[in-house]
Amino acid sequence: MEITKDWLRYVCKKNGGYSIPSLNDTLYLHFKGLDKIQNLDEYTAVRSIFLEGNGLESLDGLEHCFNLRCLYAQQNMITTLSSTLPNSITVLNLSHNAICDLQSIGSLINLQTLLATHCRIRRINSLVGLLNCSSLACLDLQENKIEGDSDELISILVAMPALACLYLQGNPIVGSFRHYRKRVISEISKLTYLDDRPIFHLERICVEAWARGGVHLEHEARKKFKASEEEKSRRNQEFLLNLREDAYASQKELAFLGRAALRRARIDLTGSSFLKVVQSEPRELFAARLKLSKLSSAS
Repeated sequence: MEITKDWLRYVCKKNGGYSIPSLNDTLYLHFKGLDKIQNLDEYTAVRSIFLEGNGLESLDGLEHCFNLRCLYAQQNMITTLSSTLPNSITVLNLSHNAICDLQSIGSLINLQTLLATHCRIRRINSLVGLLNCSSLACLDLQENKIEGDSDELISILVAMPALACLYLQGNPIVGSFRHYRKRVISEISKLTYLDDRPIFHLERICVEAWARGGVHLEHEARKKFKASEEEKSRRNQEFLLNLREDAYASQKELAFLGRAALRRARIDLTGSSFLKVVQSEPRELFAARLKLSKLSSAS
């Protein structure tokens, strides 16, 4: 299907947009049977474009979308990444395409999230372009065909300063790692999520100890962490007990001072109307009355 200007206006109006191209910030072009991107020159304010489930072989045609932030182009037939993509893109989904190389992705200097699962990426050096994406925090390369030297892959991942979330499972190279999870976590200090689960504080401590001295230091670090947590729990319980005892002692002292003040005032509580007032008053008001009585007697 061909993208014409009239058809674009129709799609925008149908999805709650505007007939004036420059007023639209989102384009919903997914599952339309498109084979080429064209006639988007006037859509300069667009921030999100949905192109999922078409027949696109290239992403050329988006160079005028200067404000584009999110591009969803999964489930197409894209083989190479266009060098004309706007460098304003922060989220890019290329999953389920025929992409083999990510070299040209280095032009996307503001990219923060890249999803490229179920593609045809095979060579490690095809990932070198990621080194120019200094803001890339989430990288999903699951179910590709990446193979080669694990040290070479680690060297690329370590050089990505913002990388916090990484998905590599389903690639042949994962099987070539010895102690895959420990190795990756120990090498990438800012990583917080790897494959199927997050990296908690205890795992980080144990893995770093393992990297320094093997299994023995790992066990020692685990014991030390457990003892530290138990000590922290004990201190918290002790603090709460002391807090409760202090409150009880303060309450007893206040009650004693109240009774003493009443005795000095020679008030007979038995059968008096004051007793009924005290019993019906809120505790805060009763305590305030006792404090006032104490101050009056002291003066």
